[in-house]
Amino acid sequence: MDDITYYKADQNNLQTLIDLRIEFLTEVQHECFFGESSAESIKILKRDLADYFVKSLNNTCIFYLAKADGDDVGIGGLVIREHPGSFKNPSGKFGYIMNMYTIPSYRKRGICTDILNLLIADACKLGINYFELHASKEGEPVYQKNGFKITDQPNYKRHIEIS
Repeated sequence: MDDITYYKADQNNLQTLIDLRIEFLTEVQHECFFGESSAESIKILKRDLADYFVKSLNNTCIFYLAKADGDDVGIGGLVIREHPGSFKNPSGKFGYIMNMYTIPSYRKRGICTDILNLLIADACKLGINYFELHASKEGEPVYQKNGFKITDQPNYKRHIEIS
């Protein structure tokens, strides 16, 4: 078994965060039959991701990376969001877990679970105890084993092209 280590991403890991985010999105996009992204759209996304991570990393988002055999093989993130409070979550703060991704040759080794637990532990230290996520079919068992429950709340989305 490979020795897998985990570390919290910082500004020195920007390129790795961008590359693994693009890899994740490419795989999800392919699975959802959205087609291929153009070179231009990838270039724009890379630029915008760099801007986002410089501004937000370890301020309003936390990312962990997994390393094995000298390569980064997994990623997971948590974006700190805040809405008006509710009875279950009076502070209104919650962690949106996202970009949970392990490169295919390292899957089924507990990397996602380990990163998930690191993200939740960091969020709890910040007083966040409410979490949400969207899961792929492949990821559902990981989240269910870690106490996440599927809800019957409809999730509507709308995308508007801005020119």
